[in-house]
Amino acid sequence: MSQKGKYTIGLGIEDPPHLQPGSRVEIKPRGFGYRGAWFSAIIIKRDTPIYSNHFVVKFTDLYLDINTGIRPLKKMSIVFIRPQPSPQRPRKFKIGDNADAYHMNGWWEGVIVVELQDDNYVFLFHSEYQWPKCLVFGVSQLRLHRTWFGGYWMPPALESELDVEEVQREEEPTKITMEMEELSEGALVEVANDEDGFNRAWFAAIIVKPVGNNRYMIQYDTVQTEDDTGLGKEMDILQIRPRPPDIPVPDQFEMLDQVEALYKGGWWKGVIINVLSDDSKYQVYLATHEEMEFKHSNLRLHQDWVHGKWTKPSPGVHL
Repeated sequence: MSQKGKYTIGLGIEDPPHLQPGSRVEIKPRGFGYRGAWFSAIIIKRDTPIYSNHFVVKFTDLYLDINTGIRPLKKMSIVFIRPQPSPQRPRKFKIGDNADAYHMNGWWEGVIVVELQDDNYVFLFHSEYQWPKCLVFGVSQLRLHRTWFGGYWMPPALESELDVEEVQREEEPTKITMEMEELSEGALVEVANDEDGFNRAWFAAIIVKPVGNNRYMIQYDTVQTEDDTGLGKEMDILQIRPRPPDIPVPDQFEMLDQVEALYKGGWWKGVIINVLSDDSKYQVYLATHEEMEFKHSNLRLHQDWVHGKWTKPSPGVHL
């Protein structure tokens, strides 16, 4: 069984959460003038073929085309991609601390060499391409340097270092509370299309009856048998959720919105990768690593049922 939060894309390949389409990451470009710095970007999709170790990304602060005002998509090797670190509280540094300094829209690696007054520090850049080699930065422009290795941050961030208030401020508006109705006979629900934890699609169903051990007999609304009756199946409660509340999108979806697309009778996770010219159709990159075109009416905003609450994602992040 795969770890929660990952989905298989074929040939035994799995993408961790930070490489899912729509996830915010940091990337170290190899171009001249950028070496030694990490820049913010968004994962668009895994490059083809699906076993490729490259991802299509969109930088948030680099490569702006001054003629079109658009940042073009780039292909980057997985070797130079890491998760975006959690926000950190300002901290005191001491001489010799390895740190990152925010400079020219990126986080540059270096070391603290002089401590000045008023929480200012002289920072020495590691990059041989950066000139001048030393600059003065305030504490708000610095963070302790950490390395992403084997799926972990080294050294790990302590809870006391994290900017808890900022994280809570970002998350609070996205919570929608909804009491889970008792799973009694006739309850309207949605059920996952698999039992491997991926939950790539959800199908409308009705609870027929409980069968014990947190399992229920359900009947699909949209999946039919040969005699046109709803297909019945026994499901674990972990693959059952209430039907999500409707979130109207009166105008249009935007690039990198997390959505669910109505396809083959179910709602499939995806992310908007292109708004087509007539504004009522969109190119969607599905969690199955397929690209398909959908009408506005066949899309809804993605929501997750977590600990008895509906959570809707912020635009453009985390599939």
